[in-house]
Amino acid sequence: MSKRLIRITSQAIYPSLDKLLKVEINAVMQNGNTIFGKLHSFTEDQLVLLDTRSHPHQLLLNDLFEIVYDA
Repeated sequence: MSKRLIRITSQAIYPSLDKLLKVEINAVMQNGNTIFGKLHSFTEDQLVLLDTRSHPHQLLLNDLFEIVYDA
């Protein structure tokens, strides 16, 4: 059974964030690190993910390579 993974490239991330609030996403950074969590909030410059321990991670949008999530 195939997964329904959606990939959002770095250029299209900010316009797509509204529909991703409270959704579990994988934030892939430019250096290859991946952070998993629920999108808690965002601004024009950064977003905040809450990981499985409810620990917030503030990520700069300029540092993101892509966002991957299951539809």
